[in-house]
Amino acid sequence: MSGPETQGPAPDRGHTASRRSDPGRLDFERENARLEAATPEERLAFAVETFGDKLLFTSSFGAGSGVLLHMWSRVAPHLPVVMVDTGFLFDETIAYKDMLAKDFGLKVEIARPTQSRDDFIWEHGADIQSRDPDLCCAKNKVDPLKPWIARSLGWVSGLRRDQSRTREHVAILLPTEDGPIKVHPLATMTADDVRTYVEKHAIPEHPLKSKRYLSIGCWPCTQPVADGEDERAGRWAGQAKTECGLHTFLKPKEG
Repeated sequence: MSGPETQGPAPDRGHTASRRSDPGRLDFERENARLEAATPEERLAFAVETFGDKLLFTSSFGAGSGVLLHMWSRVAPHLPVVMVDTGFLFDETIAYKDMLAKDFGLKVEIARPTQSRDDFIWEHGADIQSRDPDLCCAKNKVDPLKPWIARSLGWVSGLRRDQSRTREHVAILLPTEDGPIKVHPLATMTADDVRTYVEKHAIPEHPLKSKRYLSIGCWPCTQPVADGEDERAGRWAGQAKTECGLHTFLKPKEG
């Protein structure tokens, strides 16, 4: 059975957070070197041990999301998964979220924009995604998640180094200047590793994956990719934009 689906962050438990390690004392160079040789589940367990219920996990419930969601259900079934519903998601993505939440017993929290899709289009125009995709992402994807980010010390996401050239050097642990420490348990996994994991654990795939949608975001800015292209080549195709902003708006901490 799936856990409850809620529309906002759970009440802040403040100092009652179950955290046994002090993230402020992390030696990132040492921990990254150690975690490089760890399995993705071991990295995830380290994050849960370090950040407790101040650990944020976001998922797009897109193609390939099932791997980290499955690991999360085994390592941190007591913690929620946060999904941003921009108002422009594929119907297939919503159905996939519902199916995995039920299959894995996930507690899903939904972040939504304050402005409805129709009102947003009325104000900014039906061509906003092609004319100013950064504005659309900022208003409908980044801003809705900020209340969760503000209360978190760690933030888990499914970035992998082989997904695109913009992600090829992503660290497993990445401190930020003014936000949570970013955690990438799948950083070293390849597309073949993902495929093997999916087959081993019989994880259902996103229904659009078979149509060559290899990275799935909002329907106006997502299209299938050709053989040999990066799996994210179908996102904002024909534009200079390569990221929605969720993984780039926090500035990495230097040193």
